[in-house]
Amino acid sequence: MSHGLPVTPIYSPKKPRSSIITPGDTVRLGFLFRGPDGQPVDTDTLPLVSIIQPSGTVIGPTSSGVQRISTGEYIFDFQVDIAPTIGVYRDSWEGYIDGFRVLGEGTFQVNTSQAPAVNTDGYQHLGDDPGFHYSQTAICNINTILKALKRRLKSSGTVRSCDEHGNVVYKDCDIFSTDELVTFIAQSLTMFNQIPHFTMFTFDDTPVIELFFDIFVQGALYLALGAQALIERGREFQISDNGIGFTPPTMSEILNTQYAKEMDNWYDKAKLLKASMPPSPIMLGTLSFTSGASPQVRRLRHLRERRWY
Repeated sequence: MSHGLPVTPIYSPKKPRSSIITPGDTVRLGFLFRGPDGQPVDTDTLPLVSIIQPSGTVIGPTSSGVQRISTGEYIFDFQVDIAPTIGVYRDSWEGYIDGFRVLGEGTFQVNTSQAPAVNTDGYQHLGDDPGFHYSQTAICNINTILKALKRRLKSSGTVRSCDEHGNVVYKDCDIFSTDELVTFIAQSLTMFNQIPHFTMFTFDDTPVIELFFDIFVQGALYLALGAQALIERGREFQISDNGIGFTPPTMSEILNTQYAKEMDNWYDKAKLLKASMPPSPIMLGTLSFTSGASPQVRRLRHLRERRWY
């Protein structure tokens, strides 16, 4: 018989139960065992865990692979088969506290790679997400900008909630997703390449990313503020008490003001920086002749024609 002691599942931020789990993935399962007073307490021995598939097939019980993380907290990494049964899996936990049997259970869902909104027929369709295709060097440089951008925006956050089984879940509640922030960063680089004359910098140019790091972060920042200002426009409010009305500055107006100032400042900085990189003259570019042209003539051509069109 179960002693009825409370058991609370632990969700790993690396691979939580609530994430999309596909064949071949490893999901981290865990439970927090609590005593009658509600405080975490270790079990007498390592708890047993059983994996119950949607078909009813039971894997386990076993304590092999179960690890103690802290007082009362145990985890178990379960690797999903390459060709698994699709659906909701249950992980059943069993332990003993002071000789009393304690039971608990959690759930996670396994999907195929053919999840909704994912192209699986081999053809491109209008509206498909093209994704990002960057080299490892570019990804490292983008991540550097991304880290600073998240700090500037105070974008990252976590909220405590409960799932359908009453288990405590800590979920990310970031203001902007990674895809959104990377899009802003890519737009920032594109704008920098266009103002006031055309250049061809990429995220693979590590020295350029390091040298102009601030301008890329600021460009992405004002794009993010502008996007959020549109959303906040629909959340206006007024305060009225005993006939005295007070209308505080709306969040959208605050963001819009900050967005406008950041944008003006960014354009001024971008123009000053790019002014130190004049473009090559028309019809000559960076092509260098080894014969048939005087070096003085080539130099004069560059000095006179400092324009792009």
